[in-house]
Amino acid sequence: MHETMTPMVILRRAALSALVILLGTTAARGQVEPPPATSPPPADPSGAAPPAAAPAPTPPGPTPPAASQPVTPLAPTLAPDTAPAPPLMLEQRTNPAQQAPRPKPLYRETWFWAAVGVVFVTATVILFVTLRDKASEPPNTTFGNMHAF
Repeated sequence: MHETMTPMVILRRAALSALVILLGTTAARGQVEPPPATSPPPADPSGAAPPAAAPAPTPPGPTPPAASQPVTPLAPTLAPDTAPAPPLMLEQRTNPAQQAPRPKPLYRETWFWAAVGVVFVTATVILFVTLRDKASEPPNTTFGNMHAF
């Protein structure tokens, strides 16, 4: 017996297949990636400890200055010249000009809501009359108005 598959069953199977493929490729990619460099090396199966690395010798070089030596300041030629600041003068401030009042938003106007109400009532009446007339007419078919019983 051959069953016909509905579009919903086909869609469910396709979604399930896509999910399985996505999860499979994610898991496979996770197994191929090397471990991060900060992780410790894997343990030796023989139980022997890995050989300890010898500490690296310090390279010969100049020794840092002792903490008891004072720090010498920069030469005055390297410091930028400071220009004298202008003298401070206090002035009497005037009041800022009054801003013009903001206009009233359109949706706060009474005439706007009156117009919305008129449009809504008109659309409702037209829809009601149109649907009521269609219900009283016989169906528009080639068979006419046939009664089943």
